[in-house]
Amino acid sequence: MTKQYGFVVDVSRCTGCRTCAVACKDAHNLPVGLNLRRVLEEASGSWRQDRMTGAWHQDVRAWYVSIACNHCENPACARRPAPTVRLSSMKRPAR
Repeated sequence: MTKQYGFVVDVSRCTGCRTCAVACKDAHNLPVGLNLRRVLEEASGSWRQDRMTGAWHQDVRAWYVSIACNHCENPACARRPAPTVRLSSMKRPAR
């Protein structure tokens, strides 16, 4: 059985800088357009104006999630029948 490495991210401290994606791309010497790690950004909330004072208040929030291809030997995502959610299986880049 081959080793399966993990990647731990404390999402409570993530600022969405995408340094993890750059480090992964550099470590694996990946070509332009091929990324094994990406950062998803989610946001919610809105701005509202106080009717009495005219001041604007906000409850806007944003958070980030670092996700990656985990280099599984037999990936379930590549076996899914629906073409809209299917990922192509690829070989690991040579180091």
